[in-house]
Amino acid sequence: MRGIPYTAHIAFPKYNEAIYHHFRGIIPDGLPAACNRADIPFGLPKFGLVVNFQSMAEIPVHDEDMVLDDGFRDLVAQFGPVILRNAVMTQDARGRFHRNIFPHLRFHVDRGPTASNQYSCFTRDPDDADQRPPRASSTLFMANIVAWLELVRSGLCAPENERGMRPSYDLFDGADMSGLLGKIVLEQPWSEPAGTGEIAVLDNRTTLHATYHKDGETKGYRIGARYLA
Repeated sequence: MRGIPYTAHIAFPKYNEAIYHHFRGIIPDGLPAACNRADIPFGLPKFGLVVNFQSMAEIPVHDEDMVLDDGFRDLVAQFGPVILRNAVMTQDARGRFHRNIFPHLRFHVDRGPTASNQYSCFTRDPDDADQRPPRASSTLFMANIVAWLELVRSGLCAPENERGMRPSYDLFDGADMSGLLGKIVLEQPWSEPAGTGEIAVLDNRTTLHATYHKDGETKGYRIGARYLA
């Protein structure tokens, strides 16, 4: 891309199967039936695209009007979260963000269904003194239906009384997530070496995200955040 070699892989190439396997005890009729029961669509059987650049790449993620690049839009539609490592925003866009950190394991959307800017973009800027070192906390991603299934599995709701999406979910009871990461929950650890840029983009209509304090308590620095149309 732009003359810079990269490798890319799909984080969860059979995400639908992984979700069914994890929750099979409460969805004997299968994942499509659960989605229908929950009134939550699922269209990301291949979840999470992770791209690693060989050298630092400057990526035009959005234009001056904060509109997401069409190529990115297509990738997010197909794979959900798109994560770029060893990558930075273009120079004119580097400062167009605010800083944010979210509550531990509160999976949520940043923008409601009527907002025009449905895409969240998170960045680690290698030229920022705070963000230069690896981060002590991660960002976690999962498809919307996983939140509903976890509510039901944990007894936090009765399936007949829970339809559609909530704006946020406090899930997993603050537990150690090591058994779920890489299985039904995708982690962006922001752990590349000091001075490495990283970018993550998601669509709030299909994907929930949360901050994960890896040791359960230590907050990392506030990550860069911007919202795109």
